Amino acid sequence: MVYSDALNGKIDCVLKKGGKVIAYASQRLKPHEKNYPTHDLELAAMVFALKIWKHYLYGVYCEVFTDQQSLKYLFS
Repeated sequence: MVYSDALNGKIDCVLKKGGKVIAYASQRLKPHEKNYPTHDLELAAMVFALKIWKHYLYGVYCEVFTDQQSLKYLFS
């Protein structure tokens, strides 16, 4: 499971398996990224998480969680 969030000028991600945390990742937003709309930042958080942990996730079923309701269309 991948949890991602963009909040307070940073991107945070957590990778879990079986309810246990495997890895954390965080990144500060660049000055120009702070002007992005919320749904773009949440999508950037998802992409960041999937890129950084691609070696864990490649070829494996995974669930991605976000608190941004406007991104629901990506998963349908």
